[in-house]
Formats: sequence, structure tokens, C-alpha cells
Amino acid sequence: MRGAAVARAAHQFMCWLGAAHRAHDVACAYARERHAFDKPRGEHEGVGFMLATNEMDLHITRLAIWHCAWVLDQGVLSKHESNIAKVVSSEALWRVVDRSVQVLGGQGVTHETIVARIFADMRAFRIYDGPFEVHRWSIAKRIMRA
Repeated sequence: MRGAAVARAAHQFMCWLGAAHRAHDVACAYARERHAFDKPRGEHEGVGFMLATNEMDLHITRLAIWHCAWVLDQGVLSKHESNIAKVVSSEALWRVVDRSVQVLGGQGVTHETIVARIFADMRAFRIYDGPFEVHRWSIAKRIMRA
């Protein structure tokens, strides 16, 4: 049963990864299309850096989820990897969506794009999925036992 719970958690984070990626894609399109000071917003260092950082957070999340899934495929319960993936994914994906809202400016908090909805849904998810301090505590206990 516990292995199924870990697999469900990995699936859940893959869904949130898709939502965060969609928010990032909307922000990228906006940064290419909208101009400020005679060039696309994405060519300004501040916006470009936010988009680049989003790419890195999405990549880190994919790797954490894939590693957890790989350990599960090996027949191991993978609670440790699951806890790490939960914390890393939740925090990284939240940052991606938050930066996407920032890139979009006013549109990021209105219903002109899907990003505001993703932002609201992900914030709620971070509450009802449980406190990540519990996952950190589990990780720390395993570290101390090693």
C-alpha cells in the first residue's frame, strides 16, 4: 500500500509539473510578443533571467520525479526519494508559477490567461498536501540514521 501512495505522489507532482510548464510557456510567449523600451520584454535581463531560472527549476523537478520513479521501478519503496521529490518539486514549481505571474505583470493576476488559475490552484495544493516540514523531518531522520 505504501508503494502505491508513493506512486500516486509522483503522479500528482507530474501533473503539477505540467501546470507549471504551461504557466512558463504562457510567460515565454508574452515575453516574446510584448515590447518595452523598443525590444521584447524577454530580452531585458531581469525578465530573461526569470525565464532562465524557470527552465532550471523545471529541469530539477523533472529529474527529482524521474529519479523517484526509477527507484520505484527497482522495487524499492523509495520513501526517502519521494520525500525529496515532494519538497523539491513543490518549492521549485511554486517558484516557476510565481515568476510566470511576475513576467506577465497585471495579466498574471487576472483571468486573461490561465496563469492566475494555476497560481491559485498551486497555492491551495501546497496547503492541502500537508506541511513540507514533515517531509524535511523525515529526510533529516534518515540522514541521521545513516
